[in-house]
Amino acid sequence: MSEQLWPARVRAEFAQWVLDLRAEHPGVGASLDQHIAAVRHSLAEVGQQLNVAGLLGYLIGFWDGAHDKGWRAPQPGQPLDFATLRLSALCLMLEAEPAA
Repeated sequence: MSEQLWPARVRAEFAQWVLDLRAEHPGVGASLDQHIAAVRHSLAEVGQQLNVAGLLGYLIGFWDGAHDKGWRAPQPGQPLDFATLRLSALCLMLEAEPAA
């Protein structure tokens, strides 16, 4: 799969409804903000640029690692776990970055 298709795949599977919850549940927005800050920190720690390439690499690596550990994308109405929030936050970050 092309790297550029990953954000669309994640959004289609679950991230869009997670992002839509921000309007109803401010805590979801706060959690996403915390995940965004953590991703920024993680990328900076390893000297990775905060750009589309760095964010895509993080998203794909995180997705693969989560699946290797048995994680599966949730359905609407299921609890929001760490991986769901982290991947949704990455979608927000990629949306904010200009294409390379």
